[in-house]
Amino acid sequence: MAVSLGKVEELLNMKREELMSEALRALLEKRFHELRVEIVTIHLEYKVSSLEELDGRINRGELSETETFEDFTRLDFLESEADKIKEILKSL
Repeated sequence: MAVSLGKVEELLNMKREELMSEALRALLEKRFHELRVEIVTIHLEYKVSSLEELDGRINRGELSETETFEDFTRLDFLESEADKIKEILKSL
């Protein structure tokens, strides 16, 4: 069901700029939350609190680099994306 922006503006009695700003903030906050859930899931799996701690455990031989490679690279990506979104949210 497609709803026009004009109709939403009218129903919520909001100006387009305010509506778009709130929608963007909500989208970014939702995405940030999704990233944080995935980050915490990886942290819990390896009993670490950061990418650096995971790296340290791998370097000390406590965890296999081969077995953790995908999660390590995924965690690095997720943290980078979360940081970007956090910066955008600060500027809104």
